[in-house]
Amino acid sequence: MNTAVLLSKMDKPLPLLKRLLLPRDIRQRLHGNPELKQLYLTQTSINNKRIVKKPVNESRFIILDTETTGLHAYAGDEIISIAMLEYQGLEPTGRQYEHYINPQRPISAESTAIHGITDSDVRTAPPIKELLPEIMDFIDDAILVGHHIQFDFRFLNKILKPYLGFQLKNPWLDTMLLFLAHQGRLGHYQLEEVASACNVRIQHRHSALGDAHAAAEIFSYLASHLSSPAESVMNLINQQFNEIIVQP
Repeated sequence: MNTAVLLSKMDKPLPLLKRLLLPRDIRQRLHGNPELKQLYLTQTSINNKRIVKKPVNESRFIILDTETTGLHAYAGDEIISIAMLEYQGLEPTGRQYEHYINPQRPISAESTAIHGITDSDVRTAPPIKELLPEIMDFIDDAILVGHHIQFDFRFLNKILKPYLGFQLKNPWLDTMLLFLAHQGRLGHYQLEEVASACNVRIQHRHSALGDAHAAAEIFSYLASHLSSPAESVMNLINQQFNEIIVQP
C-alpha cells in the first residue's frame, strides 16, 4: 500500500459504530497506537465473499502452525512458537515468518517432551502482544491453512479479542478435512498419518516451522487433486465440509 494512503487511513478516527461496540480499554489502546488502529481497521474490513470467489491460482494462502504450552487455549495455555509460510496459488513464494514467544508462564515437562521447547528457549522472546502487529501484517487477508487449524485459531483469537477487539475473519482450510474429502472417508488423522498418505516427508515434527512446511506440501497435494487452479477457493471450502462420501 502507498505510504501516504496508509498514513491517511491511520489518521482517521474509528467509525462511530465500531467505537461504540468496543470496550473502553480497547478504544483507548487503539486511539493511542496508530499501528494497532490500522491493524484493527484492516482486519475488520476483510471481505470474505470477495476472497473466496477468486481462483486458487490467484489467491494468497498462509500456512500456519503453532506450538503451545498445552492443549487448552481458554484454560491458561499459551503460544510459545509460531511459523507461517506464504503461498501464491499452490506455489511457495519463499516468504516465511517464524518466532519464539514468551508465554509468561512455565512450560510443562509433558509439553516439552512433545515439542522440545523449554522455558530457557523462550525466556528472552517477546510476549505475544508485542508480536501481534507483525503476525497480523503477515497474515493480512490471506486464506489460512493448517492441520487442525481451529486449534491455532483458538490460541490467536483468545489474545486478539480482549486485546484488540476482533477475532480472525480470514477464510480457512483444514488439511485434515481436505484429506477426508479426498479419501472419501470419515475419521480423525494426525499430521504424520496424512503426510504419509500424501507422500510428504515431515522434517522436524512438532516444530512450528517443520509442521507448517509439511502442512503446506499436503495442502498443495490435496488441493491439486480436489480442484483445478482456475476454480474458486470456495470450491475447496465446500468440499472440506460437504463432500465426504463414505466408500463401501
